[in-house]
Amino acid sequence: MIGDLFTVARYFLFSILFVGALQVEIKGKSLESHTTEWFYTSSVPQHIRTASKGGALLVENGVHTTKRFFNGLFGSSGVAGASR
Repeated sequence: MIGDLFTVARYFLFSILFVGALQVEIKGKSLESHTTEWFYTSSVPQHIRTASKGGALLVENGVHTTKRFFNGLFGSSGVAGASR
């Protein structure tokens, strides 16, 4: 219990120091601004967009396949059996 509290306090302190370090100015701009600018001008966002499009397509195909499976399983044969 106390160990968990120290772990949370340690990560909180690390976060405060990290965010503070990002506010240090270099050449008139903060380190955070330099990092953000680098991120948007690099090829990293394109790779992230490609991966997220693939993940969305995977989910969409999975939903359609699942719907077709259950429609085939409980479709016309399920309704006919219920009306007997």
